[in-house]
Amino acid sequence: MQKQKLNLQAAILSMSLVTISTNSVLAQTPVSLLQAKCVSSGLGSFRQNPVDVAISKAVYTSPFYLGAGTRSAAVTCKIRNNDDRPLFQTLRLGVGMRDNNPNSPPVTVNFYVDGDKTETKTISPGTRELLALDVSKGTNVTIEAVCSSSAQYCYRVYFFNTILEPLVATTPKK
Repeated sequence: MQKQKLNLQAAILSMSLVTISTNSVLAQTPVSLLQAKCVSSGLGSFRQNPVDVAISKAVYTSPFYLGAGTRSAAVTCKIRNNDDRPLFQTLRLGVGMRDNNPNSPPVTVNFYVDGDKTETKTISPGTRELLALDVSKGTNVTIEAVCSSSAQYCYRVYFFNTILEPLVATTPKK
């Protein structure tokens, strides 16, 4: 009986160590923003449609776009689990408008962390911006694209290299 109890305790300890090491590996790996739970949260279109686009004379693979039309479009992504532990330090991403949309009015792209605006970029045809947003205290990230004209159609803004970087774990020195 004692031997079975020790074997059971050893098995539980082994499973715990495997779980801890698996979680720490996952926490150290950058992931795509779209691996989070993302939903459309605006009037225009949010589409997860991987496509290669030419922006600022370079080719990028875009996993999603926002189409504001003559109004706005938005996407909100939940980047934290229900246990409320922060998982990510930084959201790195690029945003731009295709080179072959020369007549589009500019689009204002706003970035929010838990409803607080953290960054704004104006995107015109053929331009791109690269950003690094601190999301270490955030649960939700919203990206909103707003057309600068209510009379003229704004073309899509495309996103690329959308990477959530993990929190940097610091271990005390012995």
